[in-house]
Amino acid sequence: MFLLGLSALLTTYSTQPLLPELAADLGVSATGAAWTVSATALGVAVAAPLAGAVSDRLGRKRVMLAAIAATALATLACAAAPGLSTLMAARAAQGLAISFVFAVAVAYVAEEVAGSRAAAVNGLYVSGTAFGGFLGRFLSGAVAGALGWRASFVALALVLLLVLGAVAAWLPRERRFSPSSGALRGVRGIAGQLRNGPLLGTCAVGASVLFVQVGAFTYAGLHLAGPPFGLGTAQVGAVFAVFLVAVVVTPLTGRLVSRVGRRVVLVLATGAVLAGLALTLVPATAAVVAGLAGACTGVFAAQACATAQAASSGGAARSSAVGLYLSCYYAGGGVGAVVPAPLFEAVGWGACVGLLCAVAVLGAVAGSVSWPARAGAASAR
Repeated sequence: MFLLGLSALLTTYSTQPLLPELAADLGVSATGAAWTVSATALGVAVAAPLAGAVSDRLGRKRVMLAAIAATALATLACAAAPGLSTLMAARAAQGLAISFVFAVAVAYVAEEVAGSRAAAVNGLYVSGTAFGGFLGRFLSGAVAGALGWRASFVALALVLLLVLGAVAAWLPRERRFSPSSGALRGVRGIAGQLRNGPLLGTCAVGASVLFVQVGAFTYAGLHLAGPPFGLGTAQVGAVFAVFLVAVVVTPLTGRLVSRVGRRVVLVLATGAVLAGLALTLVPATAAVVAGLAGACTGVFAAQACATAQAASSGGAARSSAVGLYLSCYYAGGGVGAVVPAPLFEAVGWGACVGLLCAVAVLGAVAGSVSWPARAGAASAR
């Protein structure tokens, strides 16, 4: 389960430290190269609602194995891409494929793992996603710094193939799975959720959360690559080690939620995001890295609250609710990769920070309005 989580996030944002190098080699602007980040996130957003329905029909393990294999092939296609448009198409294919791991892993745990162990197994999966997000960015930057950006995709593909073999050998085949009578039943359930006000508010929170995270790390990388910092590709990739801080801190969010509720924690997390982003305005590498660590921690805490609220808001149709939430969440990330580009080109990083802060506040407002005051608190259960 840890390796499934790793594979889910390994390639999704792996081009963030590569943008200056991609721009130079492909003859585009660095902000134009940011579409390589957006393409994968939007691919996940498009396919996420369908992935669960397909696995309901075909089975869990075989769908996830096929998804990892397809992602590895798409990653190799990225390495061979002759231009930006071809690279974006291959990146979109990565997102379409890996969405089947995102959606299906949760269903697998719910069906196959007893209730007393499910939380621990889900924790392994979430830890894997966080580590995969770090490893994909770090490995891309390190390999590209030494061998070029094409080699970075080859390295990621090799990791995926190793994961594929390990998951095939170690993940038990599903025993409690019953094929559905029709693959479109789950899709119809998503359509019904479009009238669910609290869920739509939660989707707005999720979209804003990933907009902020993707926008912050995409353009902070470009900010650090320019004056007065002048960091190289490998050094920018190393900055993403701040994700490991969030991996340690975020599990504590659950304890705080049980005391004060998700709405209060969302507001506190948004405060951490705003403070962290403000700190990145200090023209010192250490301050920028520390600010990104704070913002990242706040984003992860808000994401944990929103994901739990999405399942809670879905009622009996939790799978369709989570599918709709994931689609909005990754759509927000896809938009966040490109919308700040004109501001960054015209004004600089400070303008991006202003936009990201505004989006974070809008997300907090959406959650405050749509979530019950004590949602998630122990006294409210």
